[in-house]
Amino acid sequence: MAECDICAILKNKEEFRFIYEDEKCFALLHESPAVLGHTLVIPKQHAAILEELEEEIVEHLFVVCNKMSTLLFERLKVHGTNIILNNGHAAGQELNHVTISVLPRKENDKLDLEWEPKKATEQELKAVASIIKSASDIVFAAKGSSHSTKTAEHNSHETEYHNEEEKIEENYMAKAFRRTP
Repeated sequence: MAECDICAILKNKEEFRFIYEDEKCFALLHESPAVLGHTLVIPKQHAAILEELEEEIVEHLFVVCNKMSTLLFERLKVHGTNIILNNGHAAGQELNHVTISVLPRKENDKLDLEWEPKKATEQELKAVASIIKSASDIVFAAKGSSHSTKTAEHNSHETEYHNEEEKIEENYMAKAFRRTP
């Protein structure tokens, strides 16, 4: 199996423009930036998608992204930032390692990140909301509850979910919301 391109960066730091590093992550300037100052915040632990990382690492990554955004505002005098995570191939992820882009933005920079909104029926929205809500009750249960308690709660919600499943075709995103972390 070929080594991950991102993991290889850690073995060859001098060839890259590191602007921050700690024990959990690092940040560097993108070699082919969407805009000048395009920064990547990357976990040192290899993970293809965000859900493979421990919650503590995910939290730390976004704290670093927030601080990096603040630095871009202050030092590059930008007017805004976009913090973007392409999580999975279908979401546009090109590398097999979690990377979060922090894009400095200025008025009229001509970087187009807008998409055409899709129409959804009230029934579709209601069904998807129900699927996500039943899973979120489990996922966001009070801290300190054991994995087995969450699993039992998850199983009790299975029946509700299967009723909703008849209303809307399940996709991989819905499955991700059903899983117990």
